[in-house]
Amino acid sequence: MADMHHYVTAISQIVSNDIEEEVVLRGHRLSDLIQNSSFAEAVFLMLSGQMPSEGQARTLDALFTACVDHGVTPAAMIGRASASYGTTVPQAIAAGILLFGDIHGGAGEPVAQLMSEAIGAAVESKGPLDGVAISNAAKSIVADAMNTGGRMPGFGIPAHKTDPRAPALLKVAQETGAAGPYCRLLVAMERELQIAKGRPIPINLDGIVAALVMDFGFPMGCSAAFVMIPRSFSTLAHHLEEKSQNTRWRHVPNEHVTYTGPQPPERSAVDE
Repeated sequence: MADMHHYVTAISQIVSNDIEEEVVLRGHRLSDLIQNSSFAEAVFLMLSGQMPSEGQARTLDALFTACVDHGVTPAAMIGRASASYGTTVPQAIAAGILLFGDIHGGAGEPVAQLMSEAIGAAVESKGPLDGVAISNAAKSIVADAMNTGGRMPGFGIPAHKTDPRAPALLKVAQETGAAGPYCRLLVAMERELQIAKGRPIPINLDGIVAALVMDFGFPMGCSAAFVMIPRSFSTLAHHLEEKSQNTRWRHVPNEHVTYTGPQPPERSAVDE
């Protein structure tokens, strides 16, 4: 059993001696990274242990940009409501992050699991991970989805006919060489889903983020974090704007609430 006083880590080290004051991040001086690297590069280094290629860094930066805001979404609403109740910025950001789950911001996790299993099976078959293997994997995933309710995480979005962020982010990944087998599988799944449904159901932001996180080689279970961390700045921006508007006690008007529970007994004249 490990106690709270001893840790072993290959991530970072604080250096403080007569020669140097520094923070070492995965073998790199943080002062050098500050001067020469982007935030996306530092994140990639911290998670993978190595610096990204130019294409990976450009794509990860584009991913952060794609996730930064999407209108008055739940995280933004919480930021604004928090401001109207007088809470602090840390409270608002924490509350916004706690809203992320399988439906909002976390839909990439189940689709990442499906893709990981399909790619893993293709690799175990010892055949080439070519277009045929990718197409067969996509057909299998979509067929299973159709047999279990017809819903596919990572596709479709109520606010748009086509999520404008997904194709723009995929284009960056393809042009920079960062798109790998998971992105190819996601595109093949989109094609198979359209055939199965008889209408387009485009890739959404959660789907493309999940595919890219897997193509970057990051561990399973990371994709939601890549949405919620940049989106926390949306919570912050909306929180600050709401504060500047001096809103107080933002609430749901009573006329917008429909009560469906039992009513108490009617009062009699004697009771009154």
